[in-house]
Amino acid sequence: MHGMKWPKDYINQVICGDCLEVMKSMPDECVNMVWTDPPYNAGKDYGTYKDKLSDNEYLKMCEMWAREMKRVSGNRMAIFVPQKYKLDWWLLLGSDYREIILTWSPEGSLRGGFCNQFSTLLTNMRPLKYTKNVWHNCQMPGLGYFFRENNYNHPGYTSEDITARVIMAFSELGQKILDPFGGAGTTAAVCKVLGRNSVSVEVDAGWCEMARKRIAQAAEQQDLFRNPVQERQAEQHKLGLA
Repeated sequence: MHGMKWPKDYINQVICGDCLEVMKSMPDECVNMVWTDPPYNAGKDYGTYKDKLSDNEYLKMCEMWAREMKRVSGNRMAIFVPQKYKLDWWLLLGSDYREIILTWSPEGSLRGGFCNQFSTLLTNMRPLKYTKNVWHNCQMPGLGYFFRENNYNHPGYTSEDITARVIMAFSELGQKILDPFGGAGTTAAVCKVLGRNSVSVEVDAGWCEMARKRIAQAAEQQDLFRNPVQERQAEQHKLGLA
């Protein structure tokens, strides 16, 4: 981005702009990992971004996103992927990526046919501690009444629960985590509480403002608990990640 300098204009900032342009302005291997939940091409209303492309257009975008995410992270990533395009994403990322299954209960929506009770993320990183590749009882927005988080009315909200599990499993204190699809700021807020540094990119100005508010709230939470990292480490132990 014109006039921006690494790292002072990126670290722990919410950058409002196209993620491809922002990532192209970042040095090689400048972050420790990427954690993100990209658009699913499902026609959701994200505001600025058009989420209804042809399959070819969408996969071309995915290819460009993947190339830059690999470059800036040194190919250390964990990515939520839509079931429809899971194999396409796997081919883009490479055969070294492994699948983590995220399950939830109660049951998903019953609309005839199969009942969906899992989501998938792909990663090529080794967890810091022994971790199973099936994570049970994840908080997912699709749970409706049983979803206990504020989703901020974001159409593609990723839960704090899953974000915290990923960050604790694959990163250490003080490391830098990039989310090129920052949305309502979940990754940035969770990084703040867990003692990580974030680089959050979001194309829509309204969601950028929401993300900044959430980071400020997370900072207050950090002040409220004398040692929030210990609190999260206790959760990590309970989840079997420590």
